[in-house]
Amino acid sequence: MLLKNLIKTSSNLNEVQILDLALDSRKVKKGSLFFAIEGSKTTGEKFIKEALSKGARAVVCSFKTKIKNKNFPIIKVKDVQKTLGNACRVFFNKKPKNIIAVTGTNGKSSVADFYYQLLFLNKISVASIGTLGVKGKKNIKKATLTSPDIISLHKELQKLKKNNIENVIIEASSHGLKQGRLNGINFKAGIFTNLSQDHLDYHKNMNDYFKSKMILFSNLLSKKNYLITDENIKEFKKLKNISMKRNLNLITINKIKNFNLFTNKNLIGKFQFRNLSMSVLAAKISGLKVKNIKKSIKNIKNVNGRMELCRVLKNKSKIFIDYAHTPDALKTALISLRVHFNEDV
Repeated sequence: MLLKNLIKTSSNLNEVQILDLALDSRKVKKGSLFFAIEGSKTTGEKFIKEALSKGARAVVCSFKTKIKNKNFPIIKVKDVQKTLGNACRVFFNKKPKNIIAVTGTNGKSSVADFYYQLLFLNKISVASIGTLGVKGKKNIKKATLTSPDIISLHKELQKLKKNNIENVIIEASSHGLKQGRLNGINFKAGIFTNLSQDHLDYHKNMNDYFKSKMILFSNLLSKKNYLITDENIKEFKKLKNISMKRNLNLITINKIKNFNLFTNKNLIGKFQFRNLSMSVLAAKISGLKVKNIKKSIKNIKNVNGRMELCRVLKNKSKIFIDYAHTPDALKTALISLRVHFNEDV
């Protein structure tokens, strides 16, 4: 693809052919366009020379970068992250029709997997991307991050499209949103589960953590896209204000009708059914018919490591595994087990 189609730049660079995009100098190939991104621990500017030595055809960096090289195009822009997002959108221009992102402290993996199951049970092409990896057509590709880097994510979405998968749900972490890893994607909907203390080693405070989550709704969703959430969470008023300001279609699980979620006997805890409710709404706006959703609910299975019954002892005691990683999630899991087995809370 011509450089001029990716970035607006001077005319003498217009005919430069770009064969790939890279933000990691170790992944640079001959013909790559290298983006020198400012990271939390280091900066891509330190690796520009390495990228050029490996065959990068041009480099995009900030105006602050002092490096000069007469033999290679050095393109300086105001916002490298934003420029990279736009370039990814154009370069990897084939994407699935329905792309949904889910964010929140707890429940992202469950919402994503329930959505996947609902469509899969109805023989509709679907994939999920997140903590469990990239899951599609029964295959799982393991992942190291909840939200992959932006180039890997765009590449994966284009690959899924080529495999005739039109429905994808992505777990959006606060790190991924703040670092722009989901930029340049045309989402159909965004889901917000909840917010509790987490990742304060990375975020300055809870306000910064919340604002990072809100990037999905404040920046990435477009007019008439859907915002799915729960009216009973304390952040609902702010979400409602964002939806009104951005002209989003706000739908909540509190007004969900015509679905008897409790026909499912595999799930334990009210929070599981809240997650399932969000997945049901996401499946509905993806085009799955209500009657088919109803038939599938009873067959939804528990997600691995999420309130998962792993063993029953001889004395009939039950052992569960749950990846609760925050105080709020652990408390919710314990209360749910007590209520389910009629123990005093």
